[in-house]
Amino acid sequence: MERIDLHMHSAYSDDADFPVSDLMTMAKAADLTALAITDHNSAQSVDDAIRYGKANGVRVMTGIEIDCAFAGNNYHLLGYGFRRDSRDFDTVRHNYRQLDIAATPVKLSKLRALGFQIDEDRLYAMAGDGIPQEEEMAELILEDARNANHELLLPYRAGNARSDMPLINFFWDFFGRDKPCHVTVELPPMAEMAALIIDNGGIPVIAHIGANVKEKHLSVIDQMLPLGVQGVEVFSSYHDEALRRALYQYTVDNSLLATSGSDFHGKNKPNIKMGSSQPWADALPKTLEILEQVTLY
Repeated sequence: MERIDLHMHSAYSDDADFPVSDLMTMAKAADLTALAITDHNSAQSVDDAIRYGKANGVRVMTGIEIDCAFAGNNYHLLGYGFRRDSRDFDTVRHNYRQLDIAATPVKLSKLRALGFQIDEDRLYAMAGDGIPQEEEMAELILEDARNANHELLLPYRAGNARSDMPLINFFWDFFGRDKPCHVTVELPPMAEMAALIIDNGGIPVIAHIGANVKEKHLSVIDQMLPLGVQGVEVFSSYHDEALRRALYQYTVDNSLLATSGSDFHGKNKPNIKMGSSQPWADALPKTLEILEQVTLY
């Protein structure tokens, strides 16, 4: 039986842990038959994924996850099956890195304004060649003894309400839209990114809509369809059963692809396991339709 995961991140994403070679070993151990590595605003994993996928007997499609803007909000657009030799996504990566570099000092200033102590030298050392990420900021803040009694950090301490995934929860609670450390950046329009994916032979799919908006999910997707969106990530770690049912029926009614993906990162999202967002048995055939529309290596 096919078992796929079309949303995971390698170390080419600044907020993920594992090199592509390790992901493929893990995928084999998880009995995955096909996958896509969808690094943030980067298609750098493509060649490694194909090489190590063949070595581990796991089929691979090209993938990326792009931050983009639509109707005043930040959404993630997955791109699947684009040409493996495309260089257009190098520009996406470069442009996003420049936005991220410029935003980092502003984020740190907002954190300090809340009274958080953070060792910036260590932060940049942790990031290495990458750009410091919010989860790295959270990690250093939470372990810094100077912040031990900070009331705002209590929910993330062991045994408390937000301690199940403290780093990503910190990110959502402090850097999400309308949160105290949010920094607005000029992300590329979703229409442009959908067109870029299509122009490179790929398929644009809306990622984890439930993580981006809390209500009226279907009406939001309705507005995205004219942009060229061809699918919805139905089976996601962020979707409860009711939302999965609603999204799945929506893809059936609108002749859209329905995909499944865990959004596996590693330590930043410790409750999310590779291959964990599998479809129900009767939905499996539909979630496999994408495999017939892309090149699998």
